[in-house]
Formats: sequence, C-alpha cells, structure tokens
Amino acid sequence: MDLYRTAALALDALVARDLQPQPEFVGAARRALGTLDAALRERRGRQGPKVLKTARGGSFGRGTALRGGCDSESVVFLDCFESFQDLRARRAGVLEDTRPLLEAWQQDPGPGLSVQLPAQCSPGVLQFRLVSEDLENWMDVTLVPAFDVLGQLNSGAKPKPQVYRTLLSSGCQGGEHAACFAELRRSFVNTRPAKLKSLILLVKHWYRQVRLPSALPPVYALELLTIFAWEQGCRNPNFSLAQGLRTVLGLIEQYQQLCVFWTDNYSLEDPVIGKSLRQQLERPRPVILDPADPTWDVGSGAAWRWDVLAREAASCYDNPCFTQATGDPVQPWDGLVSGGLPRTLGFAQQAHRAVSHPNHGDLPQEIPEHSRRHNTKPPRAKNKQPPPASASPWVPGTAPDLSRVSPKELDRFIQDHLKPSREFQEQVKRGVDGILSCLRERCTHKVSRICKGGSFGRGTDLRGDCDAELVIFFNDLTGFRGQGPRCVEILDDMRAQLKSQWQDPVPGLSLKFPEQKVPGALRCQLVSAALGSPVDVSLLPTYDAVGQLTSGAKPKPQVYLALLSSGCQGGEHAACFAELRRSFVNTRPAKLKSLILLVKHWYRQVGNTGASLPPAYALELLTIFAWEQGCGKDSFSMAQGLRTVLGLVQQHGQLCVYWTLNYGIEEPALRMHLLDQLRKTRPLVLDPADPTWNVGQGSWQLLAREATALEKQICHMSGAGTAVEPWDVMPALLHQTPARDLDRFISDFLQPNRQFLAQVNKAVDTICSFLRENCFRDSPIRVLKVVKGGSSAKGTALRGRSDADIVVFLSCFRHFTEQGIKRAEVISEIRTQLEACQRKQQFEVKFEICKWDNPRVLSFTLTSHTLLDQSVDFDVLPAFDALGHLVSGSRPESRIYADLIRSYSVPGEFSTCFTELQRDFIVSRPTKLKSLIRLVKHWYQESKKMPKGRGSLPPQHGLELLTVYAWEQGGRDPQFSMAQGFRTVLELVTQYRQLCVYWTVNYSAEDKIVGEFLERQLQKPRPIILDPADPTGNLGLNARWDLLAQEAAACAKALCCMGIDGAPIQPWPVRVRIWGALGRGPTVTLCLSFPACHVGSAPTGRLG
Repeated sequence: MDLYRTAALALDALVARDLQPQPEFVGAARRALGTLDAALRERRGRQGPKVLKTARGGSFGRGTALRGGCDSESVVFLDCFESFQDLRARRAGVLEDTRPLLEAWQQDPGPGLSVQLPAQCSPGVLQFRLVSEDLENWMDVTLVPAFDVLGQLNSGAKPKPQVYRTLLSSGCQGGEHAACFAELRRSFVNTRPAKLKSLILLVKHWYRQVRLPSALPPVYALELLTIFAWEQGCRNPNFSLAQGLRTVLGLIEQYQQLCVFWTDNYSLEDPVIGKSLRQQLERPRPVILDPADPTWDVGSGAAWRWDVLAREAASCYDNPCFTQATGDPVQPWDGLVSGGLPRTLGFAQQAHRAVSHPNHGDLPQEIPEHSRRHNTKPPRAKNKQPPPASASPWVPGTAPDLSRVSPKELDRFIQDHLKPSREFQEQVKRGVDGILSCLRERCTHKVSRICKGGSFGRGTDLRGDCDAELVIFFNDLTGFRGQGPRCVEILDDMRAQLKSQWQDPVPGLSLKFPEQKVPGALRCQLVSAALGSPVDVSLLPTYDAVGQLTSGAKPKPQVYLALLSSGCQGGEHAACFAELRRSFVNTRPAKLKSLILLVKHWYRQVGNTGASLPPAYALELLTIFAWEQGCGKDSFSMAQGLRTVLGLVQQHGQLCVYWTLNYGIEEPALRMHLLDQLRKTRPLVLDPADPTWNVGQGSWQLLAREATALEKQICHMSGAGTAVEPWDVMPALLHQTPARDLDRFISDFLQPNRQFLAQVNKAVDTICSFLRENCFRDSPIRVLKVVKGGSSAKGTALRGRSDADIVVFLSCFRHFTEQGIKRAEVISEIRTQLEACQRKQQFEVKFEICKWDNPRVLSFTLTSHTLLDQSVDFDVLPAFDALGHLVSGSRPESRIYADLIRSYSVPGEFSTCFTELQRDFIVSRPTKLKSLIRLVKHWYQESKKMPKGRGSLPPQHGLELLTVYAWEQGGRDPQFSMAQGFRTVLELVTQYRQLCVYWTVNYSAEDKIVGEFLERQLQKPRPIILDPADPTGNLGLNARWDLLAQEAAACAKALCCMGIDGAPIQPWPVRVRIWGALGRGPTVTLCLSFPACHVGSAPTGRLG
C-alpha cells in the first residue's frame, strides 16, 4: 500500500482497494451512532433540554473517511442554547449530564463494535473511539453540543448575514463555534464528485504515510486545499489522480503564498463581516479559511509546521506515482502552479475581473497589500499562444457586468448593450460593399461570386466586436488541391488593388492593413469615428466547391468526397462552405440569435488570459445545439438558455455535437470519416458545413471555471431566490452515438449517480418510516406494509429523474372495490399528517394540485437540506393488500386474480396491489439488461419531445416489458451486445401490429375464470403487452404506437444502430409462437421477417 511505489495509472485501484473505508464498518458505525442519537433525543426530551436536530460531521460525515482510522463529529443542537454566549456558559454542564448516557450506551453500541472512552482532555466536547472487532478499523468520535444558529436552512441557501454578525460579536476564539456550522461544512464537501473525494483520500493517505511530527496542520486543511486545487485547475469529474495529487503537493510546497477562501456562505458585502474577513486575510500565510466559519483559519500559518510537509512534498516527485507510462513526469494542472507561485489565490484576479474565482464573485476591487505582494506574478511564458481574434479582452464600461443582471432584465440588457445599432451595421455594410465593388472592377483574376461570412454575415455580431469574412470565389481556383501558390498571387493582387483604388467610397471610412499573420487570407480593418472600434475584415480567395445552391438544398456527396480525398487538414478549406455556414445560423429565430449574443458577451468578459480558448464560433454552435435539444421554441427564458449553455461548457469533456443536414451518413466514405471523427478526444463540435473541422479545439478549462462562477450569480437566480433550471440537454445525443459506444453512453449519461441514489433511498426510507409510524396513529386504520415501487426500486432509474413510488397497504381496504371507494379519504389523511410532520422530520413537502375528485395517488416534492442535494418527487399510492405476505418466488393463489377480474372496470385499475410482483419481475434481471432498459427509456423520453399528433404514446412500462421480452427471446445472454439489444427493441416497436406479449409467471389458465379472461384478452387487437403481475393491464391498449414506430424506424437508421464498418446492426432473431386455444390445442411456430434478418414477436412462457 506504499503510495510512492504505486504507478500513476494504478492510483485509482489503490484508492478503491486500500483507502476507501470498508462498507461493513461504515454501516456498523452509522447504525451505532444512530442509536446514540436516538438515545440522546429520548433522554433529553424527558429529563432536560430538547434535541432540536443532530448533524454528522468530521470526515465520516463529509464522505472523506479513510480506511483504518477516521474521525466523526456528532453535533447535537439543543433548545437550551439561545446564543453563542449561552453555549459557552452552559455546555460544560450539558456534557456532564450527557456522560452517564454515553457510558450506558458504551456497553452495547451494536454488533461488531466496541467503545473506548479515553480521558477527556478537550473542553466543550466528549470523545470516544469506536473500534471494530478485528481491530483493523476505528473511528474517533467527538460529541459536541451546539447552538442552532442556522435553523432550518433550505438546501443551497446562504445563511443570513445576521448569523455571522452574531458570531463575530460574541467575542469567540477562531473556530470556537465551528460545530454550529457543521451542516454547511458537510454540504460543502459532500456535494463534490466521487473522484474528487478519491483524490482527498489519496492526499490524506500521503499525509498519514509521511509519519511526521505532531505539529502538522490539521488534515481538514488538506481536504480544503484539495478541493481548491480541483476547482481552480480542473473541475472535470473525470481526471488523473496522479495529476491532482501532483498539484496539491505543489501548492503545499508554496504554502507561504497560500490564501484560500470561499464566499458560498459569507461575503464581504456586509460591512461587519467584510472587515473581519479582510483582517483574516492579512494573517501570515498560509491562510485557508473554513468555508462555513469565517473565524476559523484552518491553515493558520503561525501555528503549524507547513515547512515540514513542504519538504516532504518537494522530495517525492521522482517516485513512480508521479511518472507517466512514457517515462515523462506527471505535470500539475495548468494555470494553478505557475512560475513557482500559486495562481488565482486570494484577491488578485478578483481585482482584474469580478468572475475570476468560482466562489469569489462578490469581492471588492481593493487588494490587501499582503495579497498584492504574493498573488500578482504573471503566468510563465512557456507554451504561451496568442488568443484567437474573437477572444478579445473585455473593456470595463462597455456594458454592465452580466453577473449582476437579473433574469427578467436579460432581454433588455441584450437590446441596450449587446446588439449593434442599425447605423453601425449600415456603415459596415457600405464599407464591405465598397471593398467588394473595388475587387470586382479592378482585380486581375476573375471573381465568380462573393459570400459574406463571419459574425457580420451570420447576424451574430456583438456591439464593439464585429468581424466579417468576405469569401471570394475565383474561376482560377478549380479544386481543393494546389490552391496555395495561386492564392498567394491573388492575395497580392487584391491588396495592391485595394491600396491603390480605395478612394473614400464611404465618406469618413478608411481602410487599414495590419500585419498579416494568417496565411491564405488578407486582413484589413474598416476604421471611422462613427464605428467606435475597428471592424476586422478578412478576405478569403477560394475554390467554389459547392456552386450556386438553391435555398435548403444539400450539397452533392461528391463535394465532400473530393474534400476528404484532397488530404487537407481539418478546416483547411472551411471558407469553401461559408454560404452553408451562414445559412445554418441566419435562419434561426431572432431570440436565439439574442441568446448567442449573450453567450458571446460572457465569452468576451472572460477576458484575454493568454489561454488558447476555443473560437467564439464554437460557442455559437453550442448555443444552437442547446436550444434545438432543450427548447426549440421561438420564445423562451433567456436565463434558462444561458444556464443550459454554461452547463454544457462545464461538461466539455463529454461534448459530442454535430449535424448532418449538409453531409449525411448514407455515403460510405462520409460515414467512415464521421465515425473516425467520433473516435477523437472530446470535446467534439463539428462544423455543420465542413465535416473535417472540429471547432471545439482549444482550452475549455478556463471557460468551464467561469461558467461555474456565473451559475451562482444574480443572472441565474429567480425572483424566489432559487436557481434557474436549465433545459434538459445532454452533451451528446443517442442517435449520434456509434453503436460501439452505447455502453459508455449509458454509463456516462444514464446511470444514476451512486451518491444521489443513496440520498434518494434515504429519503424514501424517511417517507416509509413516516407512513408506518406517524400515519393513522389515532385511527383504527393500520398500515400493513409499505412497498417501494417505480424505477428506483426496480433498478432502472435514469440519471436526473429523481422520482419514487411508494405503495402503502392499509387495513381499511378489505377488497379491491373498497380501494376505489375510500382512497380519496385516505390520501387526504396522509397529506394532513405529512404537513404536520415536516418540522420534526427536517424535511419540507410541496404538494401537487390534483384535478381529480377521487385521486388514486398523492404526489408531492420533498426537499431536505439534511438528506438531499436536490428535491425528489414522490407518488404515494394507497392500496388493498391482495397478496398478503407472499413468499419471494412463489405464485399468488388463483382466487386473487379471479377476484380482481370480477372487480375491475378499468384495465390496470388495481395494478398497485401487485407492486411487489412488478418490482420482482424486473429487479431479478441481469445488470446489463437493466442498462438496456435505461437506454430504451431514454430513447422513449427523447421521442416524447418530438412534435406529435393527437393521442398519447404507449406507457413507458410497456417499453420496459418489451425490452425484457426481446432479451428473453433473443437468447438470454447476460453479456449481450447493447446495440443489438436496442436494435431488436426498435424493430419490435415498428412491428407493433403483430405484438402479443405475455408471461405466465404469476397467473395461468388453470383457473377457469382466469383462463377464460386471458383468452378474451389475447383475442383483442394487437399490440398486446399484458402486465406480468396484473392480467387486466394491457399496456399496448389505446396508444399511438404508429407515432412511436416512426421514431423507432428513424433511430434504426442512425449511427447508434450501425457497426464499425457502417453496416446496420442486425437484431436478434425473435420468433413468434401462435398458440392454440390457450395451450389446449395444437401450436404453430413461424418467424416474422425483419429487414435483413428474422425477427418477430411472441408470447413468452406457456398458458395451460
């Protein structure tokens, strides 16, 4: 487990194998501390002050506990503390009263654990150690009484300034009352990506392995430093652990310049807090302020031996963990450790521009002398490249700071500050026309046509930042190859003609020629006092590859085949396709162009940092992509659109954006070229006119950091103070994903985050406990059982779809019919109890307004800052306990289904009664089949966004069952081809008129009533997909399968259903079996033909 001897590429395995805590110990410790919390609540409620709430802190609470030994903080908020002064005066007495309870609990903390009570040497706390039976794992626990200064703070909300003013006026020592802010501290770390927590474990393991003297800084300081390094240097959830560790150690080496703080919870806007914070930042370096408590300098340069850690850090870079496979040393993240000094620390960049640091957006422009001294060293010149022309620096005063503009004012902001004036555009047009007129008349070489491109031609030019491309098609240029020498001659001729013949064609407008740095182009500038700033004009002589196209027409495939066979570099001949590029943008709605201006303004505000940013045109395309996939309407919320684009920028490592309206995949050579492009490193943003040009090339890291910073500003906050929700857009599309990459597509975009799944499960458990223990306490009604249903229970939930179904079985329903009669009354009672229980359980619920007189479900949204990072939508369904306590795997009695058949009036009306069977039918399936179900559900969700005719699409549960059926009939291989499975389901959807799918795992034709009913069901018009748990539920009934079949047929022709060679993926050979009279007569087996293969639809299992 020696870190230094571990290869860089093996660090992930080291963390997973040796550093992450053992689940058994974590579970046992959580249960033990839970019983201690319960004991405290119970005793304090009877014999002393009331426990308002408890919070779990320390590395255990933050999710950064290290295997072997870790720490935990159990913070108990009591009603007897009404102020910080009160807490200081009374906590010793509270702890004295608590010690007997702790000693009693110590006798039996739980299975597999023992408790050690050391001598208590820290005032204000009780300390003990939980130890596992094998003595290999232990946890030092600190029990801290605290004043509930925060109260019930909503998730993501900032404490009121009064909280911190009260803290500062209490006369406390630095960090004395840090426990009162444990929830904020936990949330600050807990919301981080899983891999960042792995990096924290690695840093802490290094710290532990060093085995240095005891006067070292606290390990929590290294946690914060690691988060800071990731925020400033990476922000990609998938990064190199070796690079991250190298960056953190580099910062430790430079501890004397460290000034790290966040303003998520407190800021300088309040005079009292601002003054205190400035004083803190004048302290000797390193300064690392706790993000929850501004009085606590965790780095405390005057107290700890950072020099010892720095020497160890400097001595370890020659070890294998910092050596790449090529033998080259692992480099730290760019832009953080530069020229020997940490960059982007403290106030320095804030003085440059307000959005420099993701968490420092509200800092003033003054710079403490100490910060000036250490934080303004310029970046090193090594590998420095000039920025693209479109990345010109923002000049303060040209427009108000975007971060300060409220969402409702964004449209006016664009109109007043970003759109060029009509007079400006007219003058530019006259200047451009003057240039073109001169060239047409005077140029030696024959001009065939001219196209106006650039932001001016596309209609996306910003006020004060306009560029124009004049693409001039010459008869002399007859192909892609060999343009170079002839173009040089043409460029010289054009320059000579313009210099000699420009005779003030537009009054007051002059033409200047700056230094020519771009080969193949003549750059000039239109200059006048009226224009305000020069307008860059690039003249590009080129070959007329496309010819005169009619509006909306697609170039002939031969055009692109010639381009690909020319051996050109990516985008080398982009000018040949300028008209297609202009049309692609110009035809968009006016408001979408306004959004493009807003995004470009933000891009310009990021400033000229010397980084090789992607071109502004990449942001234009990304904005169009976001609008197409997330909205598509002429009228939309500008804040929502901006929020969506910034979210995609942050996911630049997964961006795969392209269009096929000009070049398609029908031609084999084009298809293979596109597949080659899709194999390249992300981000990939292909020009819609030129498939060789990846516009997304460049450094996105700075843009991603600034995007994160802007998300927290006023421009993304609604009137209610909540963040504006982005459109539902993923950085890559299913139908554009090659078949070989479908497993990765599911893993990257559809598989739910484990941490969030755990949170949802915890929220579900909370509601289940409430239903069992709180509902109907003063009523004869009893809760017989509570069952989790829906996709989260079946293991097929999609990422971002945070919903949960809970079925509560009640004693008041003695028959199916009583469920229908009494459920409205029951739902009303559950709602009343939930409303009354909110404060006690530390959650909030918001109920959905129901339009039905007799609702079958209680829908509400649950939020909790102690349980969840985001809200979860719940459906609670009261039901008749028809199955009773059914043994897993056994079949229900036939009488249950006979009663159901006699009672129902609407198909599937009582399907909730069979939730356990529905869940078990899916949950027992192989993991990969559940992944295929997720893929099909995602395709279905995307299909629902498409414009449709009247009527509803088939229910999603029907698609789940169809997917299971396809896998069963296709061979039941647990490790199948994802593309083949998906292709089979799509084919079954297109063959919906022949579908007859059912199972006999739970019901059969042996019972006369059930058998006759099934016979009637199976004689109905196709498609038939019977619920395997409820034979009355035909999921193929009364739905627009024809619309879904159209989507399936289109998707079957997309890249997601094509092999590496471009050949269509063949579906599994699914066979149809046409049964006799429910198994009581002869059977016939036949195959339905799919295109290019045998496939079909059939009943699964046997009847009778």
